[in-house]
Amino acid sequence: MASFFRTRKYAYLNASLLFLLIIAWCVSCTHLVVRSFFTEPHLFYGTLSHASIPSLFGGSNIPFLDKTYFQINGDKEATFVLYSSQELNDELSEWFSFASVDAAEIPLEVWAARVKDNIYVVQSISTKDGGLDWEVLSDYQMEFVLIYAGIAFLSFIAMMVFLVLGIMTKLPRKGPPPQVTRYYAGTSRAG
Repeated sequence: MASFFRTRKYAYLNASLLFLLIIAWCVSCTHLVVRSFFTEPHLFYGTLSHASIPSLFGGSNIPFLDKTYFQINGDKEATFVLYSSQELNDELSEWFSFASVDAAEIPLEVWAARVKDNIYVVQSISTKDGGLDWEVLSDYQMEFVLIYAGIAFLSFIAMMVFLVLGIMTKLPRKGPPPQVTRYYAGTSRAG
């Protein structure tokens, strides 16, 4: 039991660090989408030249981790990121599939916001047969940005609580162990 009291301060500080990592993870998952809300979208026309789904989270339906990267017109300097749910991907696959053999022959119209030098977040994608418009994608993206923001806010509160507890908790003094007096019933220790 004594070791628990010696390490409580460090347990609080480690819990605070854990919540800081959760905050960093939430920000890293959402920062591109948040930036896309504040930049002007650009219109692109072309055909698909490359598409990839990250293998770690591909098909997992975890918001903002399950995404599709693609390029059009053979331009390796512009990568488009489509953040969408499994339901939206199923709707998209009714009229366009990134994995189909003839995907490179179907003309695309893509509205995307530039968030980095060569990364664009898709705000709308369409062909002559159908499309995912801005309202549908923005509803999905805004919903999960708010959920991740809530998780980050609660994690920030928990981090601050554990940080204050860690700072306020004092370490026990490291002095000599207390003297223990032993009494032996009915025996004499003298010679």
